[in-house]
Amino acid sequence: MDVLKRAWAYVTRKKKKSIIMLFILFAIATAVLSCISIKKATQLSKENATLGLADFFNLKMNIGYTQKIGFSRKDIKEILKVEDIKNYNASLSSGGDIEGLKKVKPTKETPYNYEGLENSFYVEGNEDTESDLKFVNNMLKLVEGRHIKRGDKNKVLVHKSLAELNNLKVGDKLDLNKMKVDYNSIPGRGKDKMTLEIVGIFDNGIKQLEREGSYLEIIENNLFCDNSAIEEFYGYTDNDDVFKSATFYDDKNTNIDSVISKVKQLPLSWDDLRISKSDDIFLALSKSFETMDKIVNAMLIGSIVIGGAILSLILTFWIQGRIHETGILLSIGVSKFKIITQYIVELLIISVLAFGLSYFSGQLIAQNVGEALMEKATNETVQNIKYESGMMLGNDADSKMLTHTSKDINVKITSQEMMYVWAVGSGIIIASVAISSASIIRLKPKEILSKMS
Repeated sequence: MDVLKRAWAYVTRKKKKSIIMLFILFAIATAVLSCISIKKATQLSKENATLGLADFFNLKMNIGYTQKIGFSRKDIKEILKVEDIKNYNASLSSGGDIEGLKKVKPTKETPYNYEGLENSFYVEGNEDTESDLKFVNNMLKLVEGRHIKRGDKNKVLVHKSLAELNNLKVGDKLDLNKMKVDYNSIPGRGKDKMTLEIVGIFDNGIKQLEREGSYLEIIENNLFCDNSAIEEFYGYTDNDDVFKSATFYDDKNTNIDSVISKVKQLPLSWDDLRISKSDDIFLALSKSFETMDKIVNAMLIGSIVIGGAILSLILTFWIQGRIHETGILLSIGVSKFKIITQYIVELLIISVLAFGLSYFSGQLIAQNVGEALMEKATNETVQNIKYESGMMLGNDADSKMLTHTSKDINVKITSQEMMYVWAVGSGIIIASVAISSASIIRLKPKEILSKMS
């Protein structure tokens, strides 16, 4: 009780010093609170961005190691025999000419020779567009109509911008004619024309500042149709190696690595195939959160270390200036432990107001700082993927998916973050007082009393 009374008396009597210390503790608390709340918001943002992205694997051709252009539906059926696989989506590539359909213009166009391709559109086949990874990770979203479902025949999804430009609506039909030169076509098979009915309209799930790429690359000019339409268009059979990609979804209660292990035991040509998990497919998404976490951790450690160093330095001078007071307390029988405890209690009294005020400053600062850090982390990650990995990325939808990131972060300060600040702040105070009081602790009472004179 005597310690508390002396601490309160000192804080109220030395108003100037108390105010200075209030601002120092307030600054430290604000910095620590901002970092802690941003760190928590980053974790929540990661959980939201990657929700549903852990229970699948993707099968593609092992480009660079095989001459094959694809795998067959027979291969897909073989993989579906694995009992833990609950759903899948396979993708065929196609293209065709649509007379009179105007294309959306890129806002930042890349050089491309369009001779003979003025009316051409890229068409991607799906078993179930709701299971297409570009929709699963919210890169794209359905805004009108419905998704293409397994069993559909000659159905298509179009982009909102393309629909608005051409006054298209759900129920309208598009005539797709085979191009003069089509590398997906097998000579002597299929049809020269197919009619597709629009059943849904999709849009970008994340706001993009510019449509960068060629007319054929940008997602606004891409169409999604059912695989059966493409198979009929080209005359494909189950044995033709024409599938470029397939995604398999397992039961949420099953370990994905265990499922992949079972799949790799199947009698398939694994020298030609490559299996990828979500972290490899959404490379920028996973790495951007890792980068963000590293930045926030560095800031949090820096705030604690720098704040503690500044506080220790100031306290060292102040405690040295209280040698007379310390000597008097020792002469009347007050122990060193109680004297050091008094110094700590003084700061804890001031911290009640300082830490409380940091709640309001943290609310104002943390969101803006969090958004700036997320922007920095995502840009840095995308640049590293584009230039340091040596991969040549285009502006097509699959390349965009590889560099797809989430910049959404919602920083909220709750009682939990405030408790962390109190704990960390108290630790900084105790450590700083211990460090700055070292010179007093080492001295014997007679040496302290001699310094008084």
